[in-house]
Amino acid sequence: MLTTLDRLTIYSVLCFIAFCALVLKTSVEPSAMPLLGLSAAIFGIWIEMRRWQDVSEEQEN
Repeated sequence: MLTTLDRLTIYSVLCFIAFCALVLKTSVEPSAMPLLGLSAAIFGIWIEMRRWQDVSEEQEN
């Protein structure tokens, strides 16, 4: 089972890869895949951060 920090690390690496694919693209044809990958990774990071805050608030109480 992966911890929250492990999942955040994976999403961050995926976000970096998608960003590099978006910026370093050499083809003339536009492709939506790097943009979709970047938005999915950012959405995953957002969900994990919200879940992490909820868990940390429950542990404090």
